[in-house]
Amino acid sequence: MKIALIQPKMNMRPMDTMLKTRMAPSLALLTLAKMTPPGHEVAVINENIERLDFDTGFGLAAITVTVDVFNRAVRIAEEFRKRGVPVVAGGIHITAVPDTAAGHFDAVCVGPAERVWGRIINDAGNKALKKVYRDDENFCGSEIIPANYALAKSKKYLYTNVITAAGDARISVISATTAAKTRRSTSTGRWKTSSPISPR
Repeated sequence: MKIALIQPKMNMRPMDTMLKTRMAPSLALLTLAKMTPPGHEVAVINENIERLDFDTGFGLAAITVTVDVFNRAVRIAEEFRKRGVPVVAGGIHITAVPDTAAGHFDAVCVGPAERVWGRIINDAGNKALKKVYRDDENFCGSEIIPANYALAKSKKYLYTNVITAAGDARISVISATTAAKTRRSTSTGRWKTSSPISPR
C-alpha cells in the first residue's frame, strides 16, 4: 500500500516570514515512516515546501495536525475521501480535542503512535479502520522510535530536530545544527553541552 504522510501548509501571520515554513521537518511523520512495516511505500509530504498531489494512487493518508493547520487538514481529508482514500489524523491538536476532530477524518490517533501505527495500517488495508486509536497511558522513553532522517530532505530546512531519551526518562528535544548542542539531562536536571549532532 502507498501511504501519504502529510504536513499541512501552515497559516502565515503578519509577523511571519517564509523562513518559518522551512524551520524543521516533522519528526512525527519521519517517525511514522520509520515504523511503517515492510511491503508498504511511504511518501513524506510537507505542503510548506512541496505540492501535494491527491491523484498518485495512495491507499492511506495520515496527517499530523496542530491547531493552526486544522482547517487545512480538514480540506486535505475531504479531497482524499472524495477519491476513496481513508484518512487518519494525529498530533497535538487531535490528542487535545479528539471528539471535535473525529468527524472530519476516517480515524484519529490519540496519544503516541508507536504502539498503534502498525495496527492502523493493517486495519486500513483490510478496510476495517476504527474511528479512534487511543494509546496515551504508560508510555515511556524507551518506547520512542527514532525518526527516519533519510527522508528529511534536510537541504530544504534550516535545521533538523533530534529526540533523545533513556529508559523511562522524559523526552528532550535537541536542534541539530552545526553549533555545539546544549541539552538538559533528564536524570539530573542540569544542562549539558555536547558535540555537534548530525541526524544522518
